[in-house]
Amino acid sequence: MTDSTDPDYLDTKLVKQGIKKLDLSFEELANWIYKKYDTKVINIYYDKIDKNTPRLNIIFEYFHDARKFSGERGNFDSDKQKAVTEKFRQISSYKHGKQGFFQRLFIRSNAKFNTENLFVTFKAFEPTAREEINNRIPKTEIENLERELQTKNVWKIYRSFSKTILFFYTDNQIHQYTTDGTTKLLKKKYLDLLKKYDEFNYFKPDTDFMTFDSKENFEKTYQGNWFHYYKR
Repeated sequence: MTDSTDPDYLDTKLVKQGIKKLDLSFEELANWIYKKYDTKVINIYYDKIDKNTPRLNIIFEYFHDARKFSGERGNFDSDKQKAVTEKFRQISSYKHGKQGFFQRLFIRSNAKFNTENLFVTFKAFEPTAREEINNRIPKTEIENLERELQTKNVWKIYRSFSKTILFFYTDNQIHQYTTDGTTKLLKKKYLDLLKKYDEFNYFKPDTDFMTFDSKENFEKTYQGNWFHYYKR
């Protein structure tokens, strides 16, 4: 997942919150993926890229789970895409026989899914959720923390997706405050902000959510240009 406003993310968030459950139409496929690949699926979301290209989004909770379904170059594993596609087609093409009421209901619900030219994706919920949590901290709270930390020679707090960069004024200060333990204290203060919005407990003291840089490096290497820094 890449955006906290994407429909598949919002749908999965409802599942995580316990407001909705995995669609009955996808339960068998989710169980099959778990048994075959030993990886738990938390949601499956069906949509269309365009009128001729249906998409099946397989959503795991953590990045390391979704990573199991990536190829060598970071793209999706084509063999696993093919296997999931074939299984979904098999499930979706069940014929009427001696099915009970719930089986007939399942068949009718799957009639809405087009499996021709199906594109299967594998995503993780946690990385996007962490980005949303970080961005939910109001700007005023960030500014208040910046003012509080000026005594520690903190110049600026810069949010970048799910991570945050805390800028000191000089490179020497980075070394000094890393050595004397000040950076651990500053990380704890920012964690306290994050936890106010962390409904899924994705941020912990050992989570990699903060790095340190300096105003000196920002001006020397990137000419004080945030666009260039962002693209680094």
